[in-house]
Amino acid sequence: MELHWHQLPSGVAPDTTLPPGLHLLLDEGDSAKHRLLPWLAGVQCPPAPGRVQCGTGHGNWHSGTDAYRAQAMAVPLTDCAPEQPVADWLAAQQQRWPDWDAAAWQQHVQGFALTPHLEKAWWQLSTGTQRKFWQAAALASGAVITLIDAPDAGLDRASIVYLGQALNALADQLAEAANPRWILVAHHDTLPGVQWDEVVQLPVDTNF
Repeated sequence: MELHWHQLPSGVAPDTTLPPGLHLLLDEGDSAKHRLLPWLAGVQCPPAPGRVQCGTGHGNWHSGTDAYRAQAMAVPLTDCAPEQPVADWLAAQQQRWPDWDAAAWQQHVQGFALTPHLEKAWWQLSTGTQRKFWQAAALASGAVITLIDAPDAGLDRASIVYLGQALNALADQLAEAANPRWILVAHHDTLPGVQWDEVVQLPVDTNF
């Protein structure tokens, strides 16, 4: 049960194999991830002969296929219309992800102080609050492959502290979970206090 990619452009990522767990894609140049994340999310195919593949007990999925995309959730999300009520978006997320964890969602709502915003529409939310909702949903989704880009962007200090706690708690759960799951966080530093299972150092892409 591994997520791996190989033969990608040398300026993007080295060949890597990751077991299920909480992993950091450390992009100190803040450049390589912009090419890597669409491939990991399955919305783009890497250039040949590069491949991204996820293998579990349920089968193998290759990036760029519908089967792979069905397993992947990436933050920031792009499915939020400005006029859409948050409640309607939440209902769609719960239907979209069969392993949605309602208890975890409620915990994240409390941790990110989102309760006052649940009855609003997306256009009424600040960028930081939108990102809190996206990350809360991503962590609760149960998506096999969960990608979070720039996790602390737009977040206040209390929310950054809670996010670290939530990531550590999820990592502990993943270690004992029956179903494999990969949480991949792309950032330019290590987020102090977070206990990563593995850190993948991405190269500085001077051609980006």
